[in-house]
Amino acid sequence: MNKKGPIVVIENKQEDRKLFIEVFADLNYENQIIYFNTAETACNYMLRHHIKPFLVFSDIVLLNVMNYKVMETNSDNNGVGTIFNCPYLFFTTLFEQSFVIDPYSLPTHSYFVKPFDYEKFRQVIKAIIEYWNEPKSIAQYNKIEIKAVKIE
Repeated sequence: MNKKGPIVVIENKQEDRKLFIEVFADLNYENQIIYFNTAETACNYMLRHHIKPFLVFSDIVLLNVMNYKVMETNSDNNGVGTIFNCPYLFFTTLFEQSFVIDPYSLPTHSYFVKPFDYEKFRQVIKAIIEYWNEPKSIAQYNKIEIKAVKIE
């Protein structure tokens, strides 16, 4: 996973894109933020420019058969991730059971409902980014100094 790579947002609604822009400006992460209208356009751009993103946020409403093909063809042999080696996170303002089942049928994908409140949305994005910035392998945990705590 390329933690220094760009964060990709796939969103075709200007209002929702503006919300992402405001939240990322407020959170002030060092990662570049790149916006696309479709998953196919995002995938083609990242492949053409050899971009290894940190995270991909995609509006689940934009998901269609072509997007599934893009994601499925990018899966590696052991189902651990995509050729981009990053989490592909779906979001929506709607909750429908098919929205949950479909993304989880593909590897390294997650799903969250986008809150209507700006501050709650900011907290969700911050929590997601902080989660994925945490060490995820034993080798990475070995590099972190662990202090013993005496329990009485």
